Amino acid sequence: MSTARVASCLMRVSHLDRSVKFYCEVFHCDVAICEKDAALLLTPDGFEIYLRTHEAYRAGGITGVGVEQVIWSVGSQEELQQIEQRMRVHDPSVYSNTLDEISFVDGADPDGIRVLVTYPTPHQLPREVIDRRFR
Repeated sequence: MSTARVASCLMRVSHLDRSVKFYCEVFHCDVAICEKDAALLLTPDGFEIYLRTHEAYRAGGITGVGVEQVIWSVGSQEELQQIEQRMRVHDPSVYSNTLDEISFVDGADPDGIRVLVTYPTPHQLPREVIDRRFR
């Protein structure tokens, strides 16, 4: 049995402060490290989100290939509704729906990166198909 698990992601952003504010307000992340062109955020369960400015990528030679989207899951319908309300402060076009017993809140972060939050978690309700929005 493997003990490997996804522990962090790296995201390119255009305005570091604005993105830090979004992820801290919407998902209650804590700022672990903040530098001029990068920040490390920790989610309440310890997942790491590295944010780097677009300029830092050009200087470092990292290509545009990589994480396209981070999908969040929450443990209750109430928490999903609270996140939806917090997201609407930043993105009024947020919408929600339910499909095959899975509720979705769909919006965007300050750079227009799609932010999708689901309930129940895959642990609570294992997924049986790949949703059309991921194709």
